[in-house]
Amino acid sequence: MALTNEQYDIIRKEYDLRLLAAADKARARAEEAARIPGYSALEERASALIRSFAQGLAQGAGAVSCREELQRLRQEKEQLLQGAGYPADYLEDVYECPLCRDTGYVDGHKCTCFRKREIDLLYADSHLGFLTDRIRFSSLREDVYLKGGTESDVQHFIKARDASLSFVENFPACRNLLFTGSVGTGKTALSVCIAGELIDRGFRVIYFSAVSLFERLSAERFGSREEQEEQRLSSDLYSCDLLVIDDLGTELTNSFVAEQLFALLNERSIRQNRTVISTNLDLEQLFTLYAERIFSRITSEFDIFRLTGPDIRRLTAG
Repeated sequence: MALTNEQYDIIRKEYDLRLLAAADKARARAEEAARIPGYSALEERASALIRSFAQGLAQGAGAVSCREELQRLRQEKEQLLQGAGYPADYLEDVYECPLCRDTGYVDGHKCTCFRKREIDLLYADSHLGFLTDRIRFSSLREDVYLKGGTESDVQHFIKARDASLSFVENFPACRNLLFTGSVGTGKTALSVCIAGELIDRGFRVIYFSAVSLFERLSAERFGSREEQEEQRLSSDLYSCDLLVIDDLGTELTNSFVAEQLFALLNERSIRQNRTVISTNLDLEQLFTLYAERIFSRITSEFDIFRLTGPDIRRLTAG
């Protein structure tokens, strides 16, 4: 699981608080049960049997009869609880997760509840918002391209979609991806699908539109935020398993943007972390806007897919 140490600490502290809350709940419920006539006497008898068993006074046939007596006492306590209007498991049902009893682990392995919390944090950290709720590979329809496009447009989409699925299946042993094409041809949709699938598999993904990304970097470089925060953002961008930059070329391109983009691509290449970029620009425009070293980096380290056809968002609207 690709959580940061800070994220992992957050989850562990949450489970510590869960255990404290469960202990408080158990204590309060035990006090309620103690007020049921006869319940405390059964508890005392059960405690005495457990002490006897622990001290080794009950062995062989005695141990069997001890366990049978404990079971009988347990059933009597459950009957008293139910007779007083409580569920039979009232003193046991104090945990948010009965599987791990709020420890986060079952038989030395992460519980499903721990795993879900990890994924929740990964989504929160990704900047994807609700996009992945609406866009998944299963929701992509190739026939949409035929409504206003051609068979060639469909084939371009299928090729890019299949490459995206392969990217996910082989991640991180895969090459970076660049999706080019006009507005509404499915570049962002494919990027979001990739991001969502990888988060669900436990990888750390950060998703930014190019405009938001370079605005953040600019604000943290030239604004009033502490330099440490800027370094932390850069560190996250460099170290995440997948960085998605959507709509490259829509930002106000200048020397700062070019410098930051090259630093991102270069550092992530050194660390062998994967990047997905979508852009409305063609390769000639990329070369013109970002100069040779960025163009060279992209064309040598990215598999490039061009999507064509109509604006499918308009075709599917309504």
